[in-house]
Amino acid sequence: MLPWIMLACLLSPPLGGQSSGPGASRTLSVVGSHGQSGYTLRLSADRTQGRVEVREPSGSAVQTLSCSLLRDEAAPTAAELEAAGSQFVSHFESEDLNFDGYADLKGPREFGAKWARYCVWLYDPQTHRFVKDSLAEQMELLYNLRREAQRARILANSIGPTNPLIDEYRIERVGEDRPYWPRLIPVVSCFIGNSSQPPVTVVTQYERGRAVSRRQPVGSHSGCSEAIEVSGAK
Repeated sequence: MLPWIMLACLLSPPLGGQSSGPGASRTLSVVGSHGQSGYTLRLSADRTQGRVEVREPSGSAVQTLSCSLLRDEAAPTAAELEAAGSQFVSHFESEDLNFDGYADLKGPREFGAKWARYCVWLYDPQTHRFVKDSLAEQMELLYNLRREAQRARILANSIGPTNPLIDEYRIERVGEDRPYWPRLIPVVSCFIGNSSQPPVTVVTQYERGRAVSRRQPVGSHSGCSEAIEVSGAK
C-alpha cells in the first residue's frame, strides 16, 4: 500500500514556522536546522507578483524573492490577481521539499477550488540562499505538490473525486554518476476510473525507462488504497 496524502488536503496551513498577520501581508518565521540559520519572511503581493523578503532574525535583509502570479493566464482580471495574491500570502509554506534537512519555500502561484501550483525555492547550503534551480522548476509544474517524508517521495495529484490521478516521484541527486543537476524521476502513478461502472484501478510503474501498467477492479490489492478511499469507489 502506498501511503499517499489524501486528495482533500490541498491547501493546508503553513508548516515549519509561526505566522501572524492575515490579509495582504504576513510574517512567517522559518526555523533552521543542520547549520541553516533561522529566517523571518515578510510576505506580500502586488498585482502580478508575490513577494518574499528574507531577513535574518536581527532584521538584516538577506534576499528578495518574486513569484509571477497566474503566469499561465493570458489576461487575468484584477479580481483574479487579487485572489491569487491573497492565496500566495496566506498559504505560503516552509518545509523540506528535497529531503536534504534544510527548510525550503513554496507559495501558490495559481489555484482552483481543489488544486494549486506553486512557486518553489530550495535552500542552497553553499550560498545560504533560497534558489530556483532545475529541481525547483520541475516541482513548480506539479499540481498539488506534496512531500512524503517517510519514503522521501514527491507527490502530485488531480483534483478528484472523479477519476483521481496520483503521481509519485523520487529525486535523483547529483553524484559521481550524475555530476550535474538533480531531477524528478517518476516511480508510480495511480488512476481510479470511477466515472463509469464498474470502476477500475490503473497502476503504472516506471521500470528501466518503461511504463508498465496494470488494470484491475477497484477494491483489489492494487497499492491505491488512499486514492480509492477518497474517490468513494468501494
